[in-house]
Amino acid sequence: MASKSVNTSNRSIKSTNDSEHYIGSEQPSERASANATREQLQRPENEQEPLLGRSTSGKPSRRAIGVQPQPIPNSGGEEDERTYDFESQFQRKLYGIHKQYRLFISNSRWILNTFIILNTVWLVTTLIGDFFFNINIFKTNNRYCSFSDLTLIFISIIANTFNLWFNKLGLYSPLDYTLNVALCILTVFNLGLLYLVSYTRQRIGVAGTFTHLWAAFSFFIGVIIDWYLLNYNSQLNKPFNDDDDHNDGNRHRGDNGFESSGKHTLTEWVYIGLRNVVKCIILVFFVLFTLNTMLSTWDIHRVSKNSTEVNTDAASYNALHWVDKAHTYKLHIECHGDVFDGQSPNDEKPRQPILLFEHGGLDTGYLSATWIQELYHLNKVERYCTYERPGYGLSDSAPAPISIAMIADSLKYALLNEAKIRGPFITVGYDLGGLFTQVFTAKNLDIVDGMMLIESWHEDLLLKNYLQRLLPPSHDGSKDPDDVSWLPPEISRHNEFKILWDGLWSSWGLKLQTSWLLAHHGSKERILGRDMQYQGKFIRTKFLESVTSSLLSYKDVLNAKEKLLDVKLSVVTSRELVKKSPQWGNWQRELTKISAKAREWKIVEGGHDVYKYGLGKQQTQDVLLRLIGQQEMR
Repeated sequence: MASKSVNTSNRSIKSTNDSEHYIGSEQPSERASANATREQLQRPENEQEPLLGRSTSGKPSRRAIGVQPQPIPNSGGEEDERTYDFESQFQRKLYGIHKQYRLFISNSRWILNTFIILNTVWLVTTLIGDFFFNINIFKTNNRYCSFSDLTLIFISIIANTFNLWFNKLGLYSPLDYTLNVALCILTVFNLGLLYLVSYTRQRIGVAGTFTHLWAAFSFFIGVIIDWYLLNYNSQLNKPFNDDDDHNDGNRHRGDNGFESSGKHTLTEWVYIGLRNVVKCIILVFFVLFTLNTMLSTWDIHRVSKNSTEVNTDAASYNALHWVDKAHTYKLHIECHGDVFDGQSPNDEKPRQPILLFEHGGLDTGYLSATWIQELYHLNKVERYCTYERPGYGLSDSAPAPISIAMIADSLKYALLNEAKIRGPFITVGYDLGGLFTQVFTAKNLDIVDGMMLIESWHEDLLLKNYLQRLLPPSHDGSKDPDDVSWLPPEISRHNEFKILWDGLWSSWGLKLQTSWLLAHHGSKERILGRDMQYQGKFIRTKFLESVTSSLLSYKDVLNAKEKLLDVKLSVVTSRELVKKSPQWGNWQRELTKISAKAREWKIVEGGHDVYKYGLGKQQTQDVLLRLIGQQEMR
């Protein structure tokens, strides 16, 4: 009995114990087979399986994102089979999306890098061609050239760069797609505005049109790339549109179908914030850019509609005339009186010469020639002409480079060959225009009877005293009469970097918008008057004048002075400006010595803008009348 009890106990121990020390008569082969079976059951069937076992929620572990699933033997059970089928389909579709996305990222980076390089090359080419040397790739000039082309190319580079940097799904936002669509549409809309107005349509040229279309195409590439990103993002958010019922229980797992907290790291938030700030700035800029284009085209349409594009024989007219046989650009010339007839209506009295007025550096004849217009209406002046230099008023933008002698030759061709105005002339130059008057007179002595300089610049103002500008001015009360830094703001000149900076800001159009919103200025004020200095076309011309002032224009004036010894000359100087700057008085005295036939040097009351002051304006008018023989010398 005792033995039987012990044997039963041993069999019980063998059946319940998993250790390798068996009690009883089992063979070693049976033990090895049992161990192999246990190891097979404990080993994971695939390394791609989740660490904590197979998911029963219908979706795989994050370990297997974008990895093509391997077939797994069916472990039995109808529910397990359905779960495995769903996981397998999900992984295959996710793998396909991930593969397409990687290929898309590779191609998009190649395309965006290509566009950034091309845009950079086009930016440098435009900068050199518009501001330094006329490259003229398209064989036509952009006669409405300003800083708009540079700005469009620069903005397209920024937009493409941000599309390149922020094309990850985790950092993507539908705002990017909307913004690129808006930029593309606004660029085309700006081009359409320019083509609506006859003046700008005839002057924008192939280069300006190509720049707008190229910028729009760059933004359109961003639209396509953002559309693909939006599509991939949508596919990952809803991997199975046909299995919505199965996914309803798993919505908590995140937008991409995986467990996600919905939070970004600090670095990602910095990237997202930077992207959104820059994108919003670009959008605000383009809105202001478009408003500026709308205002400029409206103003130019209102002011230019009375200017004819063809030659006319009318006694008083304003017209645009070519400056050479190549039809490079046009100058706007406005004349009053019978400037075509050289015979006097009264044979006993000789005909007055035509007064040819040269405006200053920050104005046109619309402002600074009003004192001559007054004499014309008082019938003391029979005829006179004003014109705007290239980039001023209605005149076209000239190709780079420009100089005083170049513009003088252009004016001569426009007057004699295009407008058929033969002269003779009395040239009148104000402010910076005094230098242009000297050069034009020296080049056309056969058709010029006399010259009048009003607050004229001296050629030394064309020199760039960079070292002197860098040194701080003295504040001890002692002024060096040769120190140009002490000149009043009316005569100050800026370096090229400041002009270039102001030109880039002019594309925003803030000053021009406030001129009609707050100051209630009219179109003529913005095109011809006080607000002209905020126009991009005008600022570009000031940059061109500054670039060549020391290299070309200074020599032009020196060469002209050698030919002015026998020209009748009158000089008008402001009393207030001489008090402000003794050097200005010295320069004015030198101007009276450029001709042996200088008739008068008059110090008039008022400031530099003598046409604004009652007594100073009257004194200036008297000097002019004495020069043309309408008054006797006192």
